[in-house]
Amino acid sequence: MQISCPHCNTALDVAPEHFGQQVQCPACNNRFQIPEGPTEPSDPDFQKPERQGWEEGDHANVNFGKSFLIGASITIAWLMLMMLFKDNRFGAIFLDRGWVNWAETLLFFWGLTILFMKLKKNQHQGQATLLNLFPENIGKEINSSTVGAFIDNIYNTPLSLRDSLIVNRIRKSLELFESRCDNGEVAGFLGIQSDLDANRSMGSYSLIKVFLWAIPILGFIGTVMGLSVAVGSLAMGDNSDPEALKESINSLTGGLGVAFDTTLLGLILSILLSFPLSAVQKKEDETLTLIDTFCTEKLLPKLNDSKQLGTDELMEQAESIPQLVASLARAHETFLVNLNQSTIQLNQTHTKLEGSLDQAVSKLSDTSSEIFLKSHNNLTRSFESIASGIESINRSLRQLGERQIPGAAPKKRGLFSRK
Repeated sequence: MQISCPHCNTALDVAPEHFGQQVQCPACNNRFQIPEGPTEPSDPDFQKPERQGWEEGDHANVNFGKSFLIGASITIAWLMLMMLFKDNRFGAIFLDRGWVNWAETLLFFWGLTILFMKLKKNQHQGQATLLNLFPENIGKEINSSTVGAFIDNIYNTPLSLRDSLIVNRIRKSLELFESRCDNGEVAGFLGIQSDLDANRSMGSYSLIKVFLWAIPILGFIGTVMGLSVAVGSLAMGDNSDPEALKESINSLTGGLGVAFDTTLLGLILSILLSFPLSAVQKKEDETLTLIDTFCTEKLLPKLNDSKQLGTDELMEQAESIPQLVASLARAHETFLVNLNQSTIQLNQTHTKLEGSLDQAVSKLSDTSSEIFLKSHNNLTRSFESIASGIESINRSLRQLGERQIPGAAPKKRGLFSRK
């Protein structure tokens, strides 16, 4: 199983023979006790982790009230420290220039507190990237038969590192792959999750950016207030009274001091705050890029959405090969018997069809001969009738010629002569 060293939080893989023993951390060389407990599925007391997820914290935004209280406490401590330097100009800038400088100091230390808390969150995310989330003993690839074991390994990660971006993102991706078994959907989910985390990280700097804008504005407000005090002291001064003139000049210089010191402090604090802001933001962007790269280069290539058989399934299939061969032999024998019966039936049908065809041809021949003879006889009788008619016509014509008047032209032969 995987545990983390209680001294340095280094992720460690512990073999079953070390359960319940004291071991030495290879990172910090401190000794600690390995917890006991059944870790094998064959153990009757073994309890499989429940896949109910866990409550996720905000990896980017810090607690508003906590950061304000810490920033206010640091501001009060700083102003108390400036009491030691109240006689010089440095201490006077923070103590003798009114509420504007106090507000600028509060916003500055509040912003630094937020950046420090975000830096600690980012370090926590960096530690989680060192976890071995894809152990080789489970499998070299993640498919439908091994994805459950990889998810169980995620649930066995140390509680201190479980609530991290990389652990939560990989857990959700594996659970999606387990239910849908589709590499494309997992890749799309990782892209959407990356955009969401980047947008949340970018939005977490909004309050500090407001501080960077507000601190110089407060300085300008202090400048206007100081100038107004200076102008007011000149208007109320009495030039005929030296003491009143001296007091007016003191008020004028005090007002100008407030005007310039508030602007000076505001500009300096905004510059000092902008450098750690850029550094922390760059560090957080690098961590998010590292997580995206890990998911793209380590997780996606391991996913295989095609059906893969595990070792147990292969053994079961190997044991069932003799039964499969026997079933195939029986099926083949049944197929041959049915084929022989079908062949006999086809031969019988062919013989019957051939006899029926011969009878039909014979009947057709007899019928055709009979029809031909009848037609021939009818044609012969018709020709004989036509010849008899022609002979009758010729006789009638000869008789008609013999009755013609004497001296007429010679008689012509009949129109039709019998051959």
